[in-house]
Order: sequence, then C-alpha cells, then structure tokens
Amino acid sequence: MSPGPAGDVALFARAAGYALEALAEVTDLDRPTPCAGWDLRALLLHLADSADGLTALARGGELALPDPPRAGDADPAAVARARLLALLDAVTSAGDDGAGAAARAGAVEVAAHGWDVARACGSTRPVPPGLAADLLAVATSSLPDGVRPHLFAAPVDLPATAPAEDRLVAFLGRRPAALPVAPGVSGPGS
Repeated sequence: MSPGPAGDVALFARAAGYALEALAEVTDLDRPTPCAGWDLRALLLHLADSADGLTALARGGELALPDPPRAGDADPAAVARARLLALLDAVTSAGDDGAGAAARAGAVEVAAHGWDVARACGSTRPVPPGLAADLLAVATSSLPDGVRPHLFAAPVDLPATAPAEDRLVAFLGRRPAALPVAPGVSGPGS
C-alpha cells in the first residue's frame, strides 16, 4: 500500500470492490449477521448510512454522523450499493485534501461490513490477503482504544501467525471462521 492520498484512494477502491461483490450475494434480509442483534437488513442500512457520512467527509471535509437504520427502505442492498458507489465516486474525485481521511476510514468500514454481509449470506468469500494486510495496518494505526468502543467491538484474541483476514476481522471484534465460538458467546458488535 502506498502512503498518501493516492494510496488511500486505491486501498478504498479495493475495499469497496470487495464489499460490492458481497452485496451482489444478498437475498434474505432477515438473516443474522456476525454482529449480535443485527439482521442483514439493519446491517445494509447501517452500511448505507456510513457511506453517506463518509461521502460528506470526502466532499466537504466533515464527517456527517449517520442516522439510525431506516427499516422502510424497500431494497436495502440496492440502497447500500448506490451509496457505496457514490462514496467511491466522491473519494476518487476528491482532491488530495478531501480523499485521505474518508478513504482510510471508509476502507476499513466497508471491508468489515462487506465481510459481515458475505458471512450473513452464507458465503466464505475471504478478504483477499493483500487487502486484509493493508487494512489491518490502517486499522491498527487509526483505531486507538478510546475510539474503538464507539465503532467496533473489542478485539478477539487470535495468534499473530493467523492469516491476515482472520487477524483483521478479529481486530475489528469479529470471530473468524477458524475460531470456534465458545458456548454461550454470541457474535461481536458492529
């Protein structure tokens, strides 16, 4: 991954491509997700709202906090796809000043939720190893302990020798497929 805005935009484009592939697999909106208490419909609307907030950051320099999920959207997968494409456009067309923060934050957010969507749909589509390693580097350097409780669940313990995808999702509070769920433990938060 190249440092700087161009590298951030390229990373975001790779993460968005992964998430868009996962969105293509959506069929049953009532399926549970890896995030405890969330169904696929709520996750897709959260992804759409996050994309809106990040689009505002890319275009205007300020992160607009997303609204709560809207249950009335007829096709949440289409809404999420459209907003993710709008974010991709905003990030790739923003000047160097507007692209960096939105691209870095967006890359981690959309890849994490792309993974969530894929798992909710029953897919084992992995985050590509190079993308996972690059996202893990961004996530570990940009999510200090004081910020993460508002964004992601607590990290899941995993050996440093685990594949990059497993370490990424574990860092973001998800249980990798290779890690068995302990009795009485539900999935992680968003």
